[in-house]
Amino acid sequence: MEQVLSLHPFRFVSVGLVALAAALVTIAGVAVAPIATFVLMISAFGLPHVIYELRYCDERFSSRTSPRLLSMLGLLVGLIALGRVGNGTHWIPSDVFVPMELGLGACLALIAAWHMRAHRWLGAVAGLAFAAGASLFPLETFLAWAWLHNLTPVGFVAEITKGEERRQWMMILFLPFVLLPGLVATGVFHQAIAALFALPEMQGMSMFGAGDQPLMSFLPPESYDLNLFSAAVVAQSMHYVAVIVLLPRLLQARGEAVPGGSLLRWPDWRSFAVIVGVVSLIAFALYAISYRDARSAYAVAAAIHAWIELPVLLMALGQGFRPARI
Repeated sequence: MEQVLSLHPFRFVSVGLVALAAALVTIAGVAVAPIATFVLMISAFGLPHVIYELRYCDERFSSRTSPRLLSMLGLLVGLIALGRVGNGTHWIPSDVFVPMELGLGACLALIAAWHMRAHRWLGAVAGLAFAAGASLFPLETFLAWAWLHNLTPVGFVAEITKGEERRQWMMILFLPFVLLPGLVATGVFHQAIAALFALPEMQGMSMFGAGDQPLMSFLPPESYDLNLFSAAVVAQSMHYVAVIVLLPRLLQARGEAVPGGSLLRWPDWRSFAVIVGVVSLIAFALYAISYRDARSAYAVAAAIHAWIELPVLLMALGQGFRPARI
């Protein structure tokens, strides 16, 4: 039986302050130099947030499902990772790699739907959407998933909370994950900065020799809509804060699912933070040396964590996991 502890939002004031500070810094950054802000953010926090999220999924869900299902999901995610490696080394062209990855993603969603006990239609719709996108609109579907992926922490919070607390969390998270990026997309912050400071040359400034390549993370080729790109960067910043700061605290407040039930033996959270901090510094240095090579390597890790999220979230919201135990 799942441990019943209060996860009221106001118990996490420190997390809110961190999120507020991150939002203000990110908005200021994208209003002045959106591409450079994205490069610095992903260089510093991209890999750490992947590691944090993998730990969360492992400790929260691994012990609540069967080894057979974990093996099936692991095989498909492994194939996606190999596809990313092949694409990064130019063995697999993008027009083959993108539909292939989306097709494997469709399989992940459909497998999750099969194991869901409620709302199976949601998993089926997700699987069919990825399958149709792989066949008809691969690039558009790939970019849509890049945008929607930033909302996954909202689903994890919905899964771990209950009743009135869940409703309050959803209302609060609507602000940083939907309302704030929506305001940024209107260009109001860019206009405010432009009215106060004459810094138009910084709008296209980049870092680490990345040029305008980062735009393709959220925009189709030849697109230069910095307002939309900035909105995606702000949403990604909130995603990082939720994964690195909020989710671990929720997990610790709820309590461990089953001692020793995770796939990996993780260190205590304090030691874990120090280790990931060192990894972050190393990753940042590698980005500074060669953004293109570091970004290609990170794409593999990013694919693993993003596609693991899909079936895990579907099963979590569809009661596909056994109840957590003390």
